[in-house]
Amino acid sequence: MGAEPLSYAPSRAILSLGCLGKVHMAVTTFASPPWWRIAVALIVVPLVASFAFAVYSPAYQGLPDMMERVVQTTAVVAFFGAYPPTVALGIPLLVYFRGRTRASLANCAMAGASVATFPWFCLTIFFGPDKAYTNDHITYQNGMMTWWGLLEAVELLTEIAVFGIAAGGLFWLIAAAGIKNQPPSKKVFE
Repeated sequence: MGAEPLSYAPSRAILSLGCLGKVHMAVTTFASPPWWRIAVALIVVPLVASFAFAVYSPAYQGLPDMMERVVQTTAVVAFFGAYPPTVALGIPLLVYFRGRTRASLANCAMAGASVATFPWFCLTIFFGPDKAYTNDHITYQNGMMTWWGLLEAVELLTEIAVFGIAAGGLFWLIAAAGIKNQPPSKKVFE
């Protein structure tokens, strides 16, 4: 029976102090945009990002008119690729980070890239066909992604991340631009 490591001693001391009385913890909070601006951004940004992606890469769908192709692609991308990740990932991230970090352009852009890319990353990594090819290059063989498939996946995820960065920038422009950079305040929770 040797002596306990020092890393356990401080945690036990904190727990025992918690049992004896109230423990006060100071939390730094930052200025946060109003909820109505956030709600407008959550509605507008996925639609604008879907439209931008549809202009960049319209689906054919047998439609001869380019405008109709862009409109149909916007609808599909918005309802299957933009709003679900916004609701499932973006809103929880927003609730978690609100007041904990500054609503800066860089933070909004990185959150936008993460929200846009994560679902497609999961789809490309965890799900794939038994065999597939692109331009005479095999991307999947025997259910496994090939090097060419990895290159295609990285290219797709990079394109999506760029649109996510732009969407995060637009989110910042709508929701957080003009918010006064107030110094962080200290709140004490009991």
